Amino acid sequence: MWKKKDKKKEKSSKKFTPEYEKPKVLLIDLPEEALRSVRSAGFNALAGTFGSPYKVTLGDQYQPMVFEANLPNYTEQEIMIVDLTAPETVDSPEGKKMVSMGEKDWWAKCGQGKIDPRPRVMSVVRKAFNRILDHGGLFVIFAQPRLSQDIIWASIGHGRLDEHSKIDADNWSFLSILSSDYLEIDSDFGEEIKVPNYDQAIFRFLRNHTKGARYTATVNTTFELEDVWTSILNNKFERCVGGLISLKISKGRILVLPQLSKKADAIVTLLREVLPDISPHLFPYLEGARWVEREEYELDSVLGYKAEKMRVQQRAKKELEDLDKMITKERGKLGFLHGIITETGSQLVTSVKSCLELLGFKQIFDIDRQILKQDTSGKRQEDLQVHDISPTLIIEVTGLSGLPREADTLQVVKYVSRRMKDWDRTNVHGVSIVNHQRNMRALERDNDNVFTAQQIEDAKSQDITLLTTRDLFLLIKGMLKWGWNPKAIQELFYKSGRMSRVPTIYKPIGKIVDYWEKIGVVGVQISGNVLHKGERIGYITPEGYLEEEALSLQIENQDVEEAPSGQLVGVKTIYPKNLLRKGMIVYRVTKQE
Repeated sequence: MWKKKDKKKEKSSKKFTPEYEKPKVLLIDLPEEALRSVRSAGFNALAGTFGSPYKVTLGDQYQPMVFEANLPNYTEQEIMIVDLTAPETVDSPEGKKMVSMGEKDWWAKCGQGKIDPRPRVMSVVRKAFNRILDHGGLFVIFAQPRLSQDIIWASIGHGRLDEHSKIDADNWSFLSILSSDYLEIDSDFGEEIKVPNYDQAIFRFLRNHTKGARYTATVNTTFELEDVWTSILNNKFERCVGGLISLKISKGRILVLPQLSKKADAIVTLLREVLPDISPHLFPYLEGARWVEREEYELDSVLGYKAEKMRVQQRAKKELEDLDKMITKERGKLGFLHGIITETGSQLVTSVKSCLELLGFKQIFDIDRQILKQDTSGKRQEDLQVHDISPTLIIEVTGLSGLPREADTLQVVKYVSRRMKDWDRTNVHGVSIVNHQRNMRALERDNDNVFTAQQIEDAKSQDITLLTTRDLFLLIKGMLKWGWNPKAIQELFYKSGRMSRVPTIYKPIGKIVDYWEKIGVVGVQISGNVLHKGERIGYITPEGYLEEEALSLQIENQDVEEAPSGQLVGVKTIYPKNLLRKGMIVYRVTKQE
């Protein structure tokens, strides 16, 4: 629960009258000295905390995550300055469990001998903090590595702990945009910090205040944040240790900094000299010499540029709104693609059926749904049938929290035998589709060892096909991205054993043996037919499919028109080294036969 206000502190705080009513500043988990300094500088500031870690008995057991935080008037603050350094660990939890043991709640593992409740507090305030950011608020964060803590959504039932799901939350969870889906935070330590030599307030500040500073984390953005992230600090290895997020659709800003040595002084300087430049709309009373920029004093030519800037912003806003509508429409149209890697039961079957329709299969029948329409007590059969060509496909679809057992992979064999007998024919082929470890992110699953060697061997002997929904997801994404003929994937459903991720239009021609990063050339040992200049080639990665034209071929630094089998050839590529790894097979992309 939230801490009650201390009457003495409340009384003393009423005596404080800030020089500047705006902006409202909340200092979170910063030293008391910071609040005194900020208030002495005339700013309207309050102090708060996300709560303190507390000691527990070391072990593999789980305990309820109890919290007590103090974030005064947090819904109306305009600037949040947050130190992610964990407060000192206390001997026992400062709050009380808010629901009974039988109700679902947050539970944390005791494997570190302590529980840090800050992620839970952050999840409570995240909606309000997101709103502040979306309406032009400013967040300053003194970075720390992401907190590693095993948290589950669970309750006590029948005398034991029932785990319902994992909770993905850490010490960066107070804003949605700071999740690991957008911001990669790696633990790293050092004191050598490089500041660009630009004549701007932020860089002048950094040159003065990074002396004696220490970074404990490096920051890397995913592609979703590339357009809004600006790196402002690097370590000696050119890894980013500080940056600025500038939202496109609002004036919201997030400044990420390393651990500065004199935070109180640094924060005052930030408020006086830096943040007014980053978010001037938050500092109506701290105008300084910028009064000359008011409309009554501004140059006519500058006013013209400002008017054009406003028109550009309005056009951009309209275009962004249109794009958002298109994104929503596309997600709605193809939402079943995400369904096949998250769902189970009848929803998963429906999503798989939609995928098969997208692949061009026409005669698809949802057997269990037909049975339920006729008789709710009817005996369960296979999930789907596909009657497009011979053999008929009998498809069983399963969503699992773990890896498939033999009973899961061979269940379809029973239905194949039953249909052969019912139809008095043998041209029937079984397909077992598994959404394994469905509660985990797809890339974090054990995707290479989903099926055991015995399960694959049994599938071959029983003439059935095994595949994962993730493989199907990647194949369809490749088809949509590169414009493959759907038959390149359809044909894979009729081959026994584990379904290949290689579409039938991909023909192996060699293997990557080297990569020359400076010139962007990949070394390919040709082992198949001749590779001709201008031919289209493809690569299969864990994340999907890459294709390009082989527009430049070189053998021993000489341009060539073709590379024969057995030859090492350099192929100019548009893809970076981290995507094209040694040992990766290179394919010729052919037209559908």
